[in-house]
Amino acid sequence: MRVALSELLLSGVTTVADLSMAHPGWLDLLGESGMRVCIAPMFRSARWFTKNGHVVEYEWDEGAGQKAFAEAMTLIERAEQHESGRLFGMVVPAQIDTCTPELLKDSFDEARRRGVSWQIHAAQSVSEFHEITRRHGFTPIGWLHEQGLLSERSIIGHGIFLDDHPSTPWHTRRDLDVLAETGTTVAHCPTVFARRGITLKHLGRYKRHGVNMGLGTDTYPHNMLDEMRLAAYLARTQATDPRSLTTTELFEAATIGGAKALGRDDIGRLAAGCRADFVLVDITHPMMRPARDPLRSLIYAAGDRALKAVYVDGTKVVEHGEVLTMDYRAAAAHLHEAQQRVADRVPERDWNHRTAEQISPSTFRWA
Repeated sequence: MRVALSELLLSGVTTVADLSMAHPGWLDLLGESGMRVCIAPMFRSARWFTKNGHVVEYEWDEGAGQKAFAEAMTLIERAEQHESGRLFGMVVPAQIDTCTPELLKDSFDEARRRGVSWQIHAAQSVSEFHEITRRHGFTPIGWLHEQGLLSERSIIGHGIFLDDHPSTPWHTRRDLDVLAETGTTVAHCPTVFARRGITLKHLGRYKRHGVNMGLGTDTYPHNMLDEMRLAAYLARTQATDPRSLTTTELFEAATIGGAKALGRDDIGRLAAGCRADFVLVDITHPMMRPARDPLRSLIYAAGDRALKAVYVDGTKVVEHGEVLTMDYRAAAAHLHEAQQRVADRVPERDWNHRTAEQISPSTFRWA
């Protein structure tokens, strides 16, 4: 957690939505970071698993899902009362295919009652798309709409496999329009999918349709500037058009798009009455030159190397490449040690009892 939060800070992130399973010390650790954090404790009615590496199966426990939902609401209340004053919450049933319709409806109603955002992972894989069409006769987006679960406070995690996606052709062509008409946000996380040869088709198209877009990392490294650059490149590649997405649209997705999704009009922009969350960039850095358009220089060239300082609520939390609130180097060292321990247990958790080296061979064979 400290490594991830440090990476986010070092790439200029001041507010993060932390989608995690509840764990001891979570809120205090988030408060320690100095960031503004929307806690998003996930809950679900089933877990997914595979016995053969290609068929997804589900193990259901509806009671456990309702219990975790209640615990998540208690945790959100505790976050809103945290002494840091920088924590708030969001209601997050984990995935469309691991939650019962009742849990989805109950959680959506509770989010509306509390006036907070509601997030669900949906349209994130081909197998999930086919599972939902098999169960309900609708695409994931279509089924959520049919259940009345899409609104301006709804966030779709990933939202890649719509009814017009080449990998999931369907007899309708309404998903993108539905997202726009309902004011639903799509949280776009390019890196985690690009590593598996998958991408949204495409960010510019969603924006042109009027869909509110936000950007996230969702994987290591948690570098928002790198994520922005990749989002632009993938969007233009998928569109086969360098003008399909402007840098202005990209920057808006990374700032006010995310703020809108969280129901906040006091962050994501510099304006009177907004929180003093901002980043200072050294425009004299060699990689910011020539500085005809500093924002393009930052996103497409310099990246986090040009970040000078980060402030949250007017308090400096990063200075000259150093996190001031946490010991990033010590956390990274502990992470390395933890991986060594976990690697030995990989066969216990893999469906085919493979070792870490068999699943992910080293780039070179070391002596």
